[in-house]
Amino acid sequence: MAGDQDEVRHAYGDNMGWRLKGYAKHRSGSPVSEREISRAQFLAIRPFFDAEDNPWLVDLHEVLPPIRPCIEHVLGPLDPDQDYYVTGHPLDWDKDPVQVARDLLDVKYPLARAAFLGGSVAAGTYTANSDLDMVVIVDDLPGAFRETLRYRGWPVELFCHTIESFQDFVARDTEGRRPPLLNMCAEGFLMLDADGTGQRMRSEARVLLDAGPPPATVTELEDRRYGTTDLLEDLIGARDEDERLFVAARLLSCAGELALVMQNRWLGHGKWLLRRLRDAKEDELVDAYRALVRGEGAERFIAVVEAVLVSAGGRLDAGYRRAAPPR
Repeated sequence: MAGDQDEVRHAYGDNMGWRLKGYAKHRSGSPVSEREISRAQFLAIRPFFDAEDNPWLVDLHEVLPPIRPCIEHVLGPLDPDQDYYVTGHPLDWDKDPVQVARDLLDVKYPLARAAFLGGSVAAGTYTANSDLDMVVIVDDLPGAFRETLRYRGWPVELFCHTIESFQDFVARDTEGRRPPLLNMCAEGFLMLDADGTGQRMRSEARVLLDAGPPPATVTELEDRRYGTTDLLEDLIGARDEDERLFVAARLLSCAGELALVMQNRWLGHGKWLLRRLRDAKEDELVDAYRALVRGEGAERFIAVVEAVLVSAGGRLDAGYRRAAPPR
């Protein structure tokens, strides 16, 4: 049990409380029921749900009939007309991010068809500096937009779409191998599903994520090999320590993306690139870069990048040619 308790600790330590909240089905707004539950009760129901990346929030509206008696044995009877969620919250912090997101949705988009809460809040890793990443589907928008705002002390990133604009952006993201919208829908918290749109979006997003990005074309692979080769040559020839650091940072991204493309995996920027590399078991590339930054020399990093290039067909410099795009 000690190990389980460690897994459900929040960034604030052991100072956690747990609430069972019930929301009226098919609409947003405040919870219609709410009560505290114990950590023991949370630990008892958590194994029934897919919560590996979400240690503090359990989505009970996805309870399957065979396990419902087990859940009700722990929590008591559940109203079939309510969607239930168990959320963890710091006992000394009054800002429940899920409730804040729901309130914002109710105020700004009461007629929304579906809404997802993603990011660190959905992953259960939020801190006082985290923001609320929300995807909202609304009919009759004049155009899709992204908006940054503050609400009840929380920074909020809103991604507002119609179904059609959402599908257009997903198609572009898929072509570019970076699926932030798909991630938020497939792995985030479904806050609102007025007419079944949210569940359909979640199911479709999971299928697309599992399918992976489209295979790389010959042109894309050549472009990536050329860019990685060029930066590798710069690194090998660098004599200024500061230049070496800057070139290595860019080379890490280029070589990392090339390694992911060779495995036909999704890409990402910043922390998401790191996560993709870890998922792809490309730890050696990250470790070698870390050694370079620590001043342990560039030799290991150079060797690992060379290995990535070899897996893609080797270095590419002389003979590379691209026509200028039409104006």
